[in-house]
Amino acid sequence: MKANLFFCIILMILSGCQSNQQNKLKSANPSSIISIGEARRLLPGSVVTIQGTITVASGVFSSSTPYGYALQDSTAGIYIIDSIPPMEGEFKLGEFVKVTGVIEEINNLLAIRETKATKTGTGNVITPIHVNSGNVNESHEGMIVRTGGIIESLHSDLPYGYKIYINDGTGLLNIFVNTSAGFLGDTILWRISDSISVTGFSAQYGAEYEVEPVMRQDISVLLKN
Repeated sequence: MKANLFFCIILMILSGCQSNQQNKLKSANPSSIISIGEARRLLPGSVVTIQGTITVASGVFSSSTPYGYALQDSTAGIYIIDSIPPMEGEFKLGEFVKVTGVIEEINNLLAIRETKATKTGTGNVITPIHVNSGNVNESHEGMIVRTGGIIESLHSDLPYGYKIYINDGTGLLNIFVNTSAGFLGDTILWRISDSISVTGFSAQYGAEYEVEPVMRQDISVLLKN
């Protein structure tokens, strides 16, 4: 009798372990693709599959952010941490990519740490959203935006990059130029009181929202001091 009871207990434990493993596998391999907007509403630790157009190519922000890239669809955008061994130029601007991974936060920037990523074609054209300098906030995070204003201050943040604070009359905004983006030398061309237009990835570091240009052409001087 005791032997039978012991055997039943062992079977129950093994059955429970198998059930837990199956549940973990189901959560780690979601079968349905959800929008990036839906993914952004989930808690860190959630496993998701999304797809979208590459708006920041692999490694462009690696001087200040874990190596990765960014995706955007018609609902939202998000940064993807490349946990697969990175290769230079793994994903390029405009490519359409399907990603499975785990949602997490890095210094208050919502991101997905990929477990699987596949290029599936060419993506849709992403049109930047116009936002005033003082209005860039959580609702824009992960998306490509266009803003502008008068340069109020410039600060070196090497080796990570360079900070340009602009204001169009609605509030200060940090334009963060990553060293790894490859055009840090252009900072010598900018002066306090210059009026500039900026297109870039809407990000967050700590409590501060910022816009990070992806390429040299993303910053235009409209009026020199």
